Amino acid sequence: MHHRDSMGYEDTVSDGGVQWMCAGSGVMHEETIPAAKRLLGVQLWLNMPAAEKMTRPHYHAIRGADIETIRIEGGELRLLAGRYVDAEGRLHVGYQGEHLPLDYYDLGVEPGKTVAIDVDEDRSVLAFTLEGSARVGGLPVGPKTAVRLEGGDRVVIEGKDERAQVLLMSSKRLDEPVAWGGPIVMSTREELMDAFRELEDGSFLKEGSLRD
Repeated sequence: MHHRDSMGYEDTVSDGGVQWMCAGSGVMHEETIPAAKRLLGVQLWLNMPAAEKMTRPHYHAIRGADIETIRIEGGELRLLAGRYVDAEGRLHVGYQGEHLPLDYYDLGVEPGKTVAIDVDEDRSVLAFTLEGSARVGGLPVGPKTAVRLEGGDRVVIEGKDERAQVLLMSSKRLDEPVAWGGPIVMSTREELMDAFRELEDGSFLKEGSLRD
């Protein structure tokens, strides 16, 4: 997938890679999808605190080869972002965003095996079955299904007859209002309408190029 944007970034994301983009005060971007027999990807939107929504936009790419894969009981964990403490107490550190703590794991759950992941009780937690099906928190979850989890400090994922790939995300709970319209997310309806007016009059983009 080829990316380019109004900040001047141009990048190609290949197998196993991740792109992080902070939209901040506003950015225009496009992703061009090449012809392929099979292409599988996920886009995750993370709401920013109201006080930081107008920060400078930023882009960061991570190659698949640079993402750590950790063997865990019942399968493996690719550390897409944040931190993970393994069974021996070793701390593994992945990409760290500037605005919110985010632990983002790509879990491979072996058939008939169980993966257990500790999470902070005060975080918002989401699981998504990217490939295959599994039992999450004791409930059956089919392929391509998102599950929001509440309460407790551990997520238990049980594999079925085939290997499952499950994305597990946890981040700080903001408990702030969200105003969402198309590609724009703000905190109030008034802010959202202002942003759309700026799109129409050409004043939406407020920052120039910013590179790593």
